[in-house]
Amino acid sequence: MKLPETPEYGIIDAHMHPYLAEHRNFPFRVPVTYDEYFAEQRRAGIVLSCGAFNIRNDGSDFAVLEECNRRVLEVNRSYPKEFLPGVNIHPNFPEESCREVQKFYDLGFRWVGEIAWYVMGYREYATPGMFQILELVQSLGMVLSIHPSTLEDEAALAKNFPRLPIVIAHPGANDITVNYEMAQKYPNIYFDISGGGLPRWGMLKKGVEMLGPERILFGSDFPVISSGMYVAGALFEHLTPAEQRCLFRDNFLRLTGYTVE
Repeated sequence: MKLPETPEYGIIDAHMHPYLAEHRNFPFRVPVTYDEYFAEQRRAGIVLSCGAFNIRNDGSDFAVLEECNRRVLEVNRSYPKEFLPGVNIHPNFPEESCREVQKFYDLGFRWVGEIAWYVMGYREYATPGMFQILELVQSLGMVLSIHPSTLEDEAALAKNFPRLPIVIAHPGANDITVNYEMAQKYPNIYFDISGGGLPRWGMLKKGVEMLGPERILFGSDFPVISSGMYVAGALFEHLTPAEQRCLFRDNFLRLTGYTVE
């Protein structure tokens, strides 16, 4: 079977991180400049990228969160047509996080995260501090992207915020059907296929069959993961052209209300 060509309409990567070699000590190649970074994304057929910056910390200093958000805004200013920032939030700083959310919203941005408990110094999302922030996120019509926690924790978010689209990253391999079954109970749960989300052939098609094509987004986790590998894997699944377009582009645009040229 010959691998199909990347679609002409251009792929949107809903889950990446603007990390350069200076930010992460990976043992493999990492882009040194953002020109190189976005050239690699374009080489994979990706025309627009969206994501947050995470700095590993113990969750005791709001300045770390502020720095994460400053960095993504800076990248957006330099590459406005290629990168949309996701705002980072933290349950230990609900009032400060709400101010950050409002700032990003006022600038025209609609994506929160990917937020990652294990990097940012907390253990679960369904907490009073996070709920305070998510009340605002939901009221503004924004989208929440999360690193997985537990099924119980994720379900608590979906149940308490039924109007909030929650995009769960890295849906996994062995437990993927369990994740899909949970999402069938909560129509506001979505998945992106980044970083561990597409290792087994047929997983993506199974998700489309169980949830419909509107609830799975393309994400790569670049530069942690090869974006080209994820594009190729998605293209190799037996999706219809309409299902592919939902995955690669339309679902992200529908959830965020963004328009692209």
